[in-house]
Amino acid sequence: MPKHIVRLITLIVVFGALAAVAKWYFTTDSFYEFGHYRAASVPEIAGQEPVFQTPRYCQACHSERHAQWSANSHKSVICEVCHGAAQGHPQNGKLPIPKDTAKLCSLCHESMPGRPRTQPQVVVAQHSGGQQCVVCHNAHAPKLAGVVAPVAGDAVAGGKKHAAACASCHGEKGISPNDSWPNLGGQNAAYLARILAAYKSGDQKDVVMTPIAQPLSAGDIQNLAAYYASLSCTAPPSQTRVGDAAAGKAVAANCTACHGETGIGSNPAWPTLAGQKPTYLVNVLKAFRAGLRKDPMMAGVTRGLSDTDIANLAAYYAAQSCRQPKPEGRKAS
Repeated sequence: MPKHIVRLITLIVVFGALAAVAKWYFTTDSFYEFGHYRAASVPEIAGQEPVFQTPRYCQACHSERHAQWSANSHKSVICEVCHGAAQGHPQNGKLPIPKDTAKLCSLCHESMPGRPRTQPQVVVAQHSGGQQCVVCHNAHAPKLAGVVAPVAGDAVAGGKKHAAACASCHGEKGISPNDSWPNLGGQNAAYLARILAAYKSGDQKDVVMTPIAQPLSAGDIQNLAAYYASLSCTAPPSQTRVGDAAAGKAVAANCTACHGETGIGSNPAWPTLAGQKPTYLVNVLKAFRAGLRKDPMMAGVTRGLSDTDIANLAAYYAAQSCRQPKPEGRKAS
């Protein structure tokens, strides 16, 4: 063996021996009793609850939302990016629901050079018009919610052909004589078309509305929606008292993104709640909470509401005017 190889091996062995002696000499007996390098640290760390739990953990309680999320473009964004770490949840309380969704969504969707084209880019301030993103988009399935085709039906045809069959529950002019059924007069046409189409397809089920909607053609639905939207929403005040309107105003703060401060939203895909029948509102909110009426966003919103909250919320919206306030004109100087 060449001498230089022997010398190299000898140096390696000597330095290795010196390092072992130095470690033994300078390491105290307590060295392995503290810190992450302790002998017992690996099983101890493995036994700790992870701070981030992954979407599979969330699926156990939120299966419906998980199914939506996993089937859409947001599946690359795990739940805890928006809701925070799930450590200790649900035992230690609810996770936060983002309030400023425009700011949150801008982290990925604000237009700027270098971002991938597969990631939709907008100037958020211009695109949203000051509204929160959830007004039009379901955060778990952003391409599914809120964006509907404009209604181009014939109001006259809709009134003549189909409205008579609806009058027994919803009134001749769309103002229901029964507190258990909704007023349709002045309701958003896009919402009416959407909900009728859902009853027809079976996506939304109701023992009364499903058989009524199933025979309707797409044109019939458009015409009927246009007819009721063209009517006045003004109705006599309900005599039914279901809750405390003042207390309901505080609960309604969670609903303003879609339904506006007084129950009149800016997106025609969602219903106007102002001036609606209070008993109907109570019934439909409880149906969302129980899962009898399907909507992933409403299921989440109503899940935490008590019966008292629902009654107060219904009382608040029923007491509001269904007409948008007219902007004040300039005073003459």
